[in-house]
Amino acid sequence: MRRALALVIAAVLLLAIAAPVSSPVVTHAQGGGLYANIFDYIHREPWMKTGGTLRVPLMGEAGTLNPFTFTTSWEAEIIDLVYDTLVILTPDLKFAGRLAKEWSVSPDGKVWTFKLFENATWHDGKPVTAEDVAFTYNLMARIGNKTRWASVAVLIDHAEAVDRYTVKIYLKKPYAPFLLRLAERIYIVPKHIWEGIENILKFKNEHPIGSGPFIFVEHKPQQYYKLKANPRYYLGRPLIDEIIFPIISNPEAMLLAFERGEVDVMTWSIPYASVPKVKKIKDVRLHAVTEFGARFMYFNCKRWPMNLTKFRQAVHHLINLTYVVNVIYQGYALPGSLGRLPPTLKPWANPNLPPKEKKYPFSLEAAKKLLDELGIKDVNGDGWRETPDGKPFTLAIYSPSYDPLRVRWGEIIANNLKKVGIRVKYQPLEWTTLVNKLMSRDFDMLVIGGIGDLDPDILYDLFHSKGGWNIGKCSFPELDKLLEQQRFTVDLEKRKEIVWKIQEILAEKVPLLNAVHQQFVFAYRVDKFEGWVVGPFMGPDNWFSFMNVYSLEINKPPKTTPKPTPTTPKTTPTTPKTTPKPSPTTPTTPKTTPKVTVTATAPGRTVTVTKTVEKTVTVTAAGAPGATVTTTLVKTVTVEKGIPPTMMGVIALVIVVVIVGAVALALRRR
Repeated sequence: MRRALALVIAAVLLLAIAAPVSSPVVTHAQGGGLYANIFDYIHREPWMKTGGTLRVPLMGEAGTLNPFTFTTSWEAEIIDLVYDTLVILTPDLKFAGRLAKEWSVSPDGKVWTFKLFENATWHDGKPVTAEDVAFTYNLMARIGNKTRWASVAVLIDHAEAVDRYTVKIYLKKPYAPFLLRLAERIYIVPKHIWEGIENILKFKNEHPIGSGPFIFVEHKPQQYYKLKANPRYYLGRPLIDEIIFPIISNPEAMLLAFERGEVDVMTWSIPYASVPKVKKIKDVRLHAVTEFGARFMYFNCKRWPMNLTKFRQAVHHLINLTYVVNVIYQGYALPGSLGRLPPTLKPWANPNLPPKEKKYPFSLEAAKKLLDELGIKDVNGDGWRETPDGKPFTLAIYSPSYDPLRVRWGEIIANNLKKVGIRVKYQPLEWTTLVNKLMSRDFDMLVIGGIGDLDPDILYDLFHSKGGWNIGKCSFPELDKLLEQQRFTVDLEKRKEIVWKIQEILAEKVPLLNAVHQQFVFAYRVDKFEGWVVGPFMGPDNWFSFMNVYSLEINKPPKTTPKPTPTTPKTTPTTPKTTPKPSPTTPTTPKTTPKVTVTATAPGRTVTVTKTVEKTVTVTAAGAPGATVTTTLVKTVTVEKGIPPTMMGVIALVIVVVIVGAVALALRRR
């Protein structure tokens, strides 16, 4: 995610997660503070007409459209439009109701009550009820430990429908990030369909039926997926008629299609060498997002010698992350943290951790020394090392063929392993084959990416022995204990201490090799469609965009709402000082976009709030000198007359901190 400023940012985020424990009922119309009214983010004008086909490319075929077992961002792209969750995180990091119009939590933090919108229906016409929500959460309580939600599903005790539109979800323990990590993530499925499925974990769900803003139409293998607008969507019909998702599995080919106007958005990062060229294209806007996950490599600790800490440390000596950042990623990345959390995710990222190049500097000799200490030596003089009992061995390393950047640094590791005497089979694979290797643990080392979160409990997912994303099964008893302790510790300082200790252990045990925290540079066209929504943690291909984009061929905005002259402020990507490089940011967008920004004047003690006034905010990010992000956030704030000036200053500071915190943390992908 993007640059965090300081401890106060995390305090705000923790409050945003933990405060509901003692708060009254939150309704969908409640604005300001931690929550938002979803309708403030769905922009409609009397002159807007529906119509048009949006073309959004996908990097590959969807291996499944099962909302419990999907693994890729392109599978999530479709699932997120077909299904709904209870709540949604807005572009400015607030919780808004999606299926739920209001919610509350018991004083002990163990029972969450949600009231649903009464007019929600499934795509087959049947009503969405509390029975569907209860069924979904009870399903997660029963089999969730085998799904992508394994780490949090184990916290669910059961759910019950109180009445037709009220559901209670019971947790085994109070869990502060419930809204963020369960209610905002778990998609609700129709009970009348899914209760008849025998093997849910293997169900591909090739023709999904949900309650979301778009209805699944068809899939032409290796060609495209098609969705159409849901005319009965309870939050309002999308303005476009349909979305076609052509499959373009190469970033260069995707960019070419984008330049020709054959697709309307880049859903993968623009190849960095092409950024200057794309910036010059008329009616194209750029938007940069730094991931809060990482591009990393799994070690399969169920196999020798990956189960040996010294071997994993030796591999860390075989790659120069400074070179990877500066040359392969051309400065559009941060070096991977030994503690897994991006160093800018403060206060959770441990600032005392040394960078990888200091603790495990690139050195073939250092790697050789560790291998010798393990007894992995060349005993027969053929130039290749054998096992301690003298047997030859070969290690298999895989990477995703669609991403040339990961292919390159994966190849560097493989080549350097050969240089120190380890036989290696290195093979980039297409995504479906790679996922099969990953999930069956048929690998020695495997290059992958993503898996991050705003909350440090993501470390539980990745490193606990029962963590859903601990695919390599590198687990340690002392780490398990701390990972369990941190997820139920509400006190900010105490939890921070635990999370920092966890990262110290990770830096020694190195269960993963974190190469980089990548900055993705997206692009979208405004010659055919307007209404795109972007945020500091989300690219243009998101739920809010697809709800709001409208065809310029069909819609002609009133002349009273002129388009401002686009500007593209220069920024610097999140890189070390040694590699300053321009990073595109989002230019100002027309007032017809669904962005609501606050403009306030304060004569005396009165603040006048102007709604739907566009303002582009440029924030300098901490942790990367010169790095800035330009974005337009959605916000509605009301400050009553009579608040003392000092209190006004505090409120203003909190708003700025939340904005910068949002800019500092980059959510959901890949």
